[in-house]
Amino acid sequence: MSKVPAVKLQQLMGLDEYELTLAIDRVAKELGITAEEIQLELDSIDSGSSSQIESPPNIELPKRKSIFSRNKSSSGEDSPTFISDVSNFRVSYDPSHEGKKRQQQVNQAIVCGNCSAPLGIPNIRPIKVTCPSCGVETTYET
Repeated sequence: MSKVPAVKLQQLMGLDEYELTLAIDRVAKELGITAEEIQLELDSIDSGSSSQIESPPNIELPKRKSIFSRNKSSSGEDSPTFISDVSNFRVSYDPSHEGKKRQQQVNQAIVCGNCSAPLGIPNIRPIKVTCPSCGVETTYET
């Protein structure tokens, strides 16, 4: 059984050499044991934990996609879903000066293809839109 509490060992593991030496001396005085005993426990933890380190799982980032529509009259499955009544949705989510300037240009609203959040967009095309809800970046060209 360890003579040093796990909390103290965790605090000691994150320190640099000089700070570690000072902290080991302080803990040794508090617990009434030698600094060598504390150093041995730290070394045993360091050697045991280095063999247990696993590689982090691969995190798949959302892919960037471009949505094309051949004709304005035909709405394919990759074209954006437009919202007819923009007044029902809050599209002013950026309170900065530049954000308010961009919000004055908003005259259309679409639905995010990933999370279905309403997004206000201007008439400018092509436009790259990053959804504030889910972070997916999409380029609209029609």
